[in-house]
Amino acid sequence: MFKSNSTSKMREQLDRLAIPMFIAELRADDSQFEILALNATHETHSGMVMADVIHRPLSDILPAEEAREVNTRYSRCIQHDGPVRYREQLRMPHGAMIWDTSLSHLSLPDGRERVIGTAVIVKRIKRHDLDTLAFHDVEYFAASSSMRLNQISDVLEAVESGHISPEQLAGSAGMLAALCRSIDETMRELRRIATDRLAQEDQMLPLIASKDSAFSDAGCEVDSAINALIAAANNLNTGVGYVQPTPTEPLSNDTVPQHRQ
Repeated sequence: MFKSNSTSKMREQLDRLAIPMFIAELRADDSQFEILALNATHETHSGMVMADVIHRPLSDILPAEEAREVNTRYSRCIQHDGPVRYREQLRMPHGAMIWDTSLSHLSLPDGRERVIGTAVIVKRIKRHDLDTLAFHDVEYFAASSSMRLNQISDVLEAVESGHISPEQLAGSAGMLAALCRSIDETMRELRRIATDRLAQEDQMLPLIASKDSAFSDAGCEVDSAINALIAAANNLNTGVGYVQPTPTEPLSNDTVPQHRQ
């Protein structure tokens, strides 16, 4: 399973599972991985389209730093010759997401190396409505503080230019002190807004954690099944009387389904 050279065949196999899945292969010329197949579920969640990403290196699909990190993890899976599981944050066409990703190593008879991956979204990274309200408050209080600072600056510049005498400045001291107190109160209000928003985020963390557990349990069952299939396929290649076939089927992109969002 997953050893075909036909990308449409790989797509057909991946689509049998309802969890986001992908297949990547190590390129011999530059030690980079390229995507060979995605299933429809992965396309739906990530916004990627298989026809747009197949045979393209990770550096063409993800931001440079993320691509290097993903490539390193795929290489680690091959080096360890076993399942690798981790969480990662990736920026996809549908936005930034945290994925719970599991990789399995698959060696082909001709020496090529592939990783079979499952990936479940743990959390979508997006601006929360409470953040928007907090930003509006910050914008208002910041503008208010800026106006008061400008008033203080005007007075000091007038003194510096000689337009206000020391006697007049003494009379303005009370006004300047009041403006400073007002700015201090505004800064306190900004800190309160930030503190309240962070506290609300902390209250949401237990809910996120419970969702993580549910996703992880579902992923474990699928990962175990996939690992068993890959192990069975590898055993077929090492059984008694096995003769390594000569690869004759070219890697093709025949009739790749397109599921655009």
